[in-house]
Amino acid sequence: MTPALRFLSTAITTASPDDASGSLFIAGVFLNGGKPRLTPSAAKFDEARGGTLTRMIECGAFDAKAGSTLFLGETEAFPNGFAVLGLGEEKDFSRKVFAECAAKAARAFAWAESQAYAVQEWLPPKTSGKSSARLFSTAVLNALTPRFTLKTEHDDGIRTKRIFWIDDLVTDKLVQGLDEGVVTAEAMSISRGLADLPGNVCTPAYLAEAVQNAAAGMTTVEVEVLDEHQIEELGMGAFLSVAKGSTVPPRFIAIRYRGTNAALPPVAFVGKGITFDTGGISLKPAANMADMTYDMSGAAVVIGTVMAAARAKLPVNLLGVVAACENLPSGSAAKPGDVVTSLSGKTIEILNTDCEGRMILADALTWTARQKPELIIDAATLTGACCVALGAPYSGLFTSDDALAHDLIKAGRDSLDDVWRLPIGAEYAKLMKTPAADIANQATVRDGGASSAAAFLSVFAEDVRWAHLDIAATANTSGRDRHSTGRPVPMLMRFLLKKMR
Repeated sequence: MTPALRFLSTAITTASPDDASGSLFIAGVFLNGGKPRLTPSAAKFDEARGGTLTRMIECGAFDAKAGSTLFLGETEAFPNGFAVLGLGEEKDFSRKVFAECAAKAARAFAWAESQAYAVQEWLPPKTSGKSSARLFSTAVLNALTPRFTLKTEHDDGIRTKRIFWIDDLVTDKLVQGLDEGVVTAEAMSISRGLADLPGNVCTPAYLAEAVQNAAAGMTTVEVEVLDEHQIEELGMGAFLSVAKGSTVPPRFIAIRYRGTNAALPPVAFVGKGITFDTGGISLKPAANMADMTYDMSGAAVVIGTVMAAARAKLPVNLLGVVAACENLPSGSAAKPGDVVTSLSGKTIEILNTDCEGRMILADALTWTARQKPELIIDAATLTGACCVALGAPYSGLFTSDDALAHDLIKAGRDSLDDVWRLPIGAEYAKLMKTPAADIANQATVRDGGASSAAAFLSVFAEDVRWAHLDIAATANTSGRDRHSTGRPVPMLMRFLLKKMR
């Protein structure tokens, strides 16, 4: 496969009802105490068709539960068809239900070349039009992003090339909200597209080449890629200790995007890029090991966020850093008890080779801090402990910077991509003391494993404002039908967009 990033193939714009007459028109239906309440467009259609929709509801053909859909056929007024979307009980309608319903409708009607939504008739309560537009465009475009497959015969059924937000009064803020949703959805598309690739395809070299290919011709983007010899020359001993067990060479990738005054320091994102993780000598159990293709999800998030921001020409300076390698057992692999020297000069005793993410991030954080960014946010599928603590609803957030924590939590809430702040500090850092080196890569106890891992990372962020996102539970689903979620891209993009104001 030619290394490439997956960009959006569906566009979204505003339109008047007349402008979207050639599209499949989708109206909403609420429930009030189990009884249907038709929105104006649905009621108008129902009246014109002699109560067709009402009869369909009465006979049980359409229950109007949240996310349910029904195609009602083509008419002279709607030559490409009219459909309804169930919005569920109106008292329970929220921003989250709004986005979920929009996504389900977009996917259910993906066979239509264009879809038009009377969204202004079913906006979530206490939510601005701009915010609703952002959530809507992110949801529908993400729903229309195809899943990865290498099946010889496959049709994803996605035919939709354009989405219309129907509104009689289009404001600049509404358009801005849709555009913010588009850049978020494109970042998610890039991230999911990389994360869903199998490990034999998405190697460190593939990641590097995909970014270089996408950046070709973009005057605002500069990509620097270091090979294993350059990584060694720099003194990234922690990173190389993970990479040396594999015959697949590592890559260190730095993406610089300059969207505003070059004198302003960039916001830096750092991503864990373990393209496959066996655990090394500390071998993982075989069950669900195939999920470990997603151990580079942090890298995918960083690449998606920075490249989508660059393509959208956002007025911000960004630095995306990815340390990418495989973690495999072999005769050359690092062993428990080995001591290595990191880029920072600090020595690290390797007590568990399956604590590899913090090893590569140690050098990546040190390198990034030395570029003097405004702040650093790293994203990593780092610990099973965070999965146990929070599960899939929340990514773990660790920082000693209260203002940064506040902004990230707010961005997560606004984007429906929540994070939960967990503790970090000296009480956890002291658990990594060892007589053999400056620090060990594993705590003396299992308790508080997510916090002790974050405390390990904090040692290498130097004096730069820093936050760590543990996305082990949120980056992907598991099992036979595993797939990337694209999280925490929405939260990071919302954070960036808020900073630009």
